[in-house]
Amino acid sequence: MKFKFPLQKVLEHRKLRENLVKKDFQEAQSLLNEQVEILNKMNQDVANAYDQIGKLTKMGGAQGPALEQIHEFLKGQRRRIHTQEQKVQEFEKLVEAKREILRQAAQEYKIMEKMRENKFEDYRQERLAQEQKENDEQSILRFKAVKES
Repeated sequence: MKFKFPLQKVLEHRKLRENLVKKDFQEAQSLLNEQVEILNKMNQDVANAYDQIGKLTKMGGAQGPALEQIHEFLKGQRRRIHTQEQKVQEFEKLVEAKREILRQAAQEYKIMEKMRENKFEDYRQERLAQEQKENDEQSILRFKAVKES
């Protein structure tokens, strides 16, 4: 008699669900990483603009239009950075929500897996007891056969 877990289909379904949720989480994490990279590039552009301002002021002369252009860029970039920071926060919330869903799916799967392990252990103990009973009966029959002859 082979072990058959009665809730095997449920276990497989929960494992499949966990894998799908894990994929969703990884996609959300990837999107978050992309948004963080965009934010980092924007901040790097601001740093580069400040470096450019420093170079232009050291050069001296009539650098007013170039400095004004950089100043306008910095004003616009600050607004874009603020918007990007809000996007990053939204993606962080999304990732946290996906992480919680993944944690729940993993927990549901582990519960079913533990149940399967317990049922298998019960089955194994039952089989050992059955085999022991059969061995005992065979020993008794042999003893009786030897005693009678």
